[in-house]
Amino acid sequence: MIYTVTFNPALDVNGVVDQLIPNEKCYVHNEIHTPGGNGINAAIIAHRLKSKVLMTGFLGGANGNEIKYLLDKEKLNHHFIKINNNTRMNITISNKDDHRQTRLSFAGPTILKAERIKLLNFLERVTADDLVILGGSFTPCVNIAYIKGLIKKLRKKNIPCLVDMPGDFLKEIIKAKPNFIKPNLLEFQILAGKKVKTIKEALPLARKLLKDVPLICISSIEGGALLIGHDEAWFGKIPEVKIHSTVGAGDSMVGAFASVLEKNFNPSLEFLLRTGLAASCATLTERGLTLGSKKKILKFQSQIITIKK
Repeated sequence: MIYTVTFNPALDVNGVVDQLIPNEKCYVHNEIHTPGGNGINAAIIAHRLKSKVLMTGFLGGANGNEIKYLLDKEKLNHHFIKINNNTRMNITISNKDDHRQTRLSFAGPTILKAERIKLLNFLERVTADDLVILGGSFTPCVNIAYIKGLIKKLRKKNIPCLVDMPGDFLKEIIKAKPNFIKPNLLEFQILAGKKVKTIKEALPLARKLLKDVPLICISSIEGGALLIGHDEAWFGKIPEVKIHSTVGAGDSMVGAFASVLEKNFNPSLEFLLRTGLAASCATLTERGLTLGSKKKILKFQSQIITIKK
């Protein structure tokens, strides 16, 4: 089973305006509510690719209840720790004509110590046959020490752990030795401590990190993504498509990675990258906050361009 841990989920509210004008009332139409957060998005994609998934993390208040309702409606398995405070709401507004988006992301609720302990206790059920995704931003009370402690617990039980978190924290988090990280280029620059732009510049720096993390995928580099393992590295690009929204594209890649790894933890790196990019491409071609369908992912899988590096 794939367990996804979303520490700071959000009720995502998406709408469209004819034009977003500062200091003017802008009427929003086509309002849609969806469950949001890196781990939740990744879980939805893995579920669509027929992996067995269970979502966890923290949920509370009216927003948390609505997220549970939306997940139940899609028949998605979840066991979130109930918190006293209200789960955050994030807002995405799209311009009707050019699809440019304004995204408002809030900090999130306070998580009590007892609630944080409950999550750790729940994750004791995970075994070495499972895979865990840790994704998204932190709430004010879920800090680096907490995440590192969780990863170390999982690794002691030989549980594979895939981390997709902001670059500011990755430098510390990789000391806990997760199995897989997916920074974008800007996050990788923070991680490597050097401003790099090309694959040629990034590869040697990434290979130095393999002693702590066996698999690294750098997205948004030279218009594609670079997947690095101990024995080889692959670069991939999506075909030319009309991009409607970038929301959830990176999370979709992570969900697809997890789905492949859940079935075989030593897959072909080329196939792993191809599947991840196909899921990202499927989501990029959807409007608003909609994630890619299985049909689209399989369609784009054969269209991904891959090159061994």
